[in-house]
Amino acid sequence: MKEKIIKSFNEQQFMQTLGAELISVEKGLVKIACTFHEGLTQQNGYFHAGVLTSIADSACGYAALTLMPEDADVLSVEFKVNLLRPAVGKRIIAIGKVFKAGKTLTICDGFVMDEQEKTVFTKMVATMICMQKNR
Repeated sequence: MKEKIIKSFNEQQFMQTLGAELISVEKGLVKIACTFHEGLTQQNGYFHAGVLTSIADSACGYAALTLMPEDADVLSVEFKVNLLRPAVGKRIIAIGKVFKAGKTLTICDGFVMDEQEKTVFTKMVATMICMQKNR
């Protein structure tokens, strides 16, 4: 499954646009890093909320995929984001964790944190759907 997720991540053009990097894939847990550059900021110089939301969404989706059947794919169907404080620093880390895996829907918790994983900038709750490929 790890190889499948790496391949899928590398095919996501948007993650490449953000300069995001897949840094960890474990059963039920995925981490994605994003390095700061001015093209990712909002008007006050902080990471844009769209960057935080996007990397958290991908981390949650891939965490869910680690627990799905080998021939499945994943799509987001819903998420809620709390932006807790401005995201600052040279690098941020999105962590997606499976909260409850089901046959069809999987609920995940997502966090975007500083590089040391001590300060939480964003909290996400996401629902992912398992999509079976046509056979």
